[in-house]
Amino acid sequence: MKKIFFIFIITAFSLISCNQSRRIVTEVPIKTEILGIELCKAIHNEDDINDALAEHTNKYFFTTPQKDGNVEVFRSIPIDFGFNYGGLSWTYVDVAVNSNSDVYMVKLVGSYESEETAKQQYESAVAIFSQKYGKGNNVIENNTFWTDNVNSVGISHFKYSALNGSDRNFCELYYTNIELSDKVAAENQPDI
Repeated sequence: MKKIFFIFIITAFSLISCNQSRRIVTEVPIKTEILGIELCKAIHNEDDINDALAEHTNKYFFTTPQKDGNVEVFRSIPIDFGFNYGGLSWTYVDVAVNSNSDVYMVKLVGSYESEETAKQQYESAVAIFSQKYGKGNNVIENNTFWTDNVNSVGISHFKYSALNGSDRNFCELYYTNIELSDKVAAENQPDI
């Protein structure tokens, strides 16, 4: 799952970078503080994340780090089910940091049994963010993003089959710093 997540992010940013002349740039600055976690600021451990999330959601979270190359992703799951952000319900949070522990992405994830539910969450989120940032960019199917050329916020939905054969459907809301994300992508390119 981590490899698919990382490949998706690299692909999305490659498409964004290659298509800069035609993309829509919002005049409204993209938010950089998400649930108390600030893009481009250092996160040192799980407690930093748990404290920020608890303060902004009034829920307790269990956070585990996952290292993959120069990337570390902290997955934070609320002890009781789900939390709200932006008027929508989410299942867990992933906070991705580079080798210097600087946050380059905060991703909120909704996990569903039904593809229709994931699609409804995606459409609701697109409507909410379109009201704030205007018309979004659709570079790839089932993915809409907004950018101010420094940071981006995007929404996607997809189906994923686990190794045990069970299918889950996901809706993801991700905030990224473009410069840090590009550096992470460049550092993690396989040497072929």
